[in-house]
Amino acid sequence: MTISMLKAGTAATLMTLTMVLMIPPALAQQSDLPRLLFLTYAGLYAHPSLADAERVVTQLGQTGGFEVTTNQGYAVARDAMDLSYITREYLNQFDALMLFTNGNLPMADSQKQAILDFVTAGGGLIGTHAAVLTFYDYAPFGEMLGGYFKGAVGQNRLVVLTVEDRDHPATRMLGPSWPVVDEFYRFGTAAWNPATPDANVDELFGLPIPVAFSRERVNVLLSINTALTNLEGLPLQADGDYPQAWWRNYGDGRVFYTAFGHEPDTWNYNKVFQAHLLGGIRWALGLEN
Repeated sequence: MTISMLKAGTAATLMTLTMVLMIPPALAQQSDLPRLLFLTYAGLYAHPSLADAERVVTQLGQTGGFEVTTNQGYAVARDAMDLSYITREYLNQFDALMLFTNGNLPMADSQKQAILDFVTAGGGLIGTHAAVLTFYDYAPFGEMLGGYFKGAVGQNRLVVLTVEDRDHPATRMLGPSWPVVDEFYRFGTAAWNPATPDANVDELFGLPIPVAFSRERVNVLLSINTALTNLEGLPLQADGDYPQAWWRNYGDGRVFYTAFGHEPDTWNYNKVFQAHLLGGIRWALGLEN
């Protein structure tokens, strides 16, 4: 709509336009299928794979038995983000929330708590890749998801993953190991302490890590096999522990996280990853056990 058209419009037209702008983006359609809300807001860095992620997850929903709502959050500039529509009432339209987000997104603590309450009450939470760089300013979120990003392992490097649990829907299609190319992560294993301000911060943006990752909090599905991976040039120790996917129960809800997703090719062409993700989503939705 052009400026001249707006000037020529009637009061009724302007009222209609205002009403449209007030409607939360991409409201879920009513159906009998489980409903997944997928958010891709980038408060720190907009991954080049975000559009591919929205498209692929929507396609997975069409074959996997769930309905997907997306809103192209990745295309919204940081200073233009309006997430005021994320309320208890809005979330309650859905059965699970999926995040490929990062940064301290502009939400009030009450909105962040609404996400936790949504999962506690039985909703699913799926985090991919940069979801662990979300809400460094709200430690309960990181405790729920499992931890926070500390540093990257390396882009476009072949890493061999150990499949620690072959019975979960996200990994039952795999053998004992999985050689794969993507960018993987290291997670903070200690919480930030003001007495040592330069320690336990993320290596890209300097954000203090409020909650340490612990295997006691989650059930690890995949981890880097340092014996089978060429560690040259990678910030990994041969005796280190580097989980990359896990699940946990949170109240009555289910939480699934996978570090995959940096590369567009991972979303577009890696069918094994798509099966891994589909299994995790369906599990979080309660469609598989």
